[in-house]
Amino acid sequence: MRPLNLLFTLASINVLVITIERFSFTTGILLEPFQFIRLHELLQGPVFLTISVVLSFLTLKIVSDNFKGLNTKTGLILGSLFVAGIYLYGMGEGWHEIASFTFNQYCDTKNFSDNLCGGLFINDYYTGNILFFIGGILMNGSLIFLEMMNPSKVFGNKDMSILFVNSFVYAFTFFAYAGFDRVLVGLYSTLILMIIALYAFAKIKDKFRNYPYITYSALSYTLASIASIIVRLR
Repeated sequence: MRPLNLLFTLASINVLVITIERFSFTTGILLEPFQFIRLHELLQGPVFLTISVVLSFLTLKIVSDNFKGLNTKTGLILGSLFVAGIYLYGMGEGWHEIASFTFNQYCDTKNFSDNLCGGLFINDYYTGNILFFIGGILMNGSLIFLEMMNPSKVFGNKDMSILFVNSFVYAFTFFAYAGFDRVLVGLYSTLILMIIALYAFAKIKDKFRNYPYITYSALSYTLASIASIIVRLR
């Protein structure tokens, strides 16, 4: 299996585990002392998010041709944006998870008017998620444009089949945010990622087999966006 397809597959496994965990018994386990957090939040951030970041870093290594693509001025800028994205991605996730736990544990999530619960709602659904998705856009956008500068060897039919399967799984993750979340932050972010990926794909469409990350991203974000819009309009 191609190294990039291996990373796509590991990312698919990670997001499937994340999805299953959200509906598992871990959401009901409160940790002591003082029931300060659920096991769920400790798994989502420190474990699953860390795996996601490591996989993104290994993807950076591949799409930048073993970091050689970072030696140019444009590559250095894209690499810097990737690092900034990682920071915002992690900070946004942490911000969201803590606010989400406190809001859902101690507030009436449907009817609230006080500053405490209102502020927790904003931090949960808006501030934390916006920072998270800005980070994701910077990370994935940087990887897309770095691959435009560093095409890989041609992906064969078997390689493309693995890529397509993984892109469907990855699309499902964004669809879960964009299609069903209480606010539209996830939808707007997915649409932005789709536009970036489709712009890049339009530039390389005749040689798309040489640009697997761009192809994977374009398919994933397009599927997620279309499915989410359909659900939102029903």
